[in-house]
Amino acid sequence: MPGLTAPRAARKIARECPAIRVRQASRALTRVYDDALRPVGLQMSQFSVLIAIAAFTEADATISAVAGSLLMDRTTLTRNLRPLERAGLVRLTRAPGDARARLVVLTHRGEKTIELAYPLWEEALGRVRRLLGVRKLRTLNVQLSFVIASAPGFEELTRPSAR
Repeated sequence: MPGLTAPRAARKIARECPAIRVRQASRALTRVYDDALRPVGLQMSQFSVLIAIAAFTEADATISAVAGSLLMDRTTLTRNLRPLERAGLVRLTRAPGDARARLVVLTHRGEKTIELAYPLWEEALGRVRRLLGVRKLRTLNVQLSFVIASAPGFEELTRPSAR
């Protein structure tokens, strides 16, 4: 739109940009879960990494596989693993069959932390459910699952040939 002023463009973008809206919603939800998880010393960003690792078998939890499940690049995951490793919640090891591949292993302390965090997470989920309502929360999860499942398509959009 030629001649569109910055304030008009900003209002349109703020109203219509799904990336901005999802980031705002994520920050709002993250606050609820961060507050809930504080007693176990975790933030939601760390908890989501622990949950992703716990979903893998030890032999399959490569940095690449865990990063892929989180829709995160490997370097970001590696950076996010450092405080979890320092806290003794995860351990990084070499894959037995491939010295180049690194595995992320949930320690016993990491498992216990998830177990302690679970009721706190449930309480936060209950607060979100009460605020949004069961139907809206279910709809939100379905819509977000669709976006997540569409992630490979978004990768296509970022390639120079797709522009």
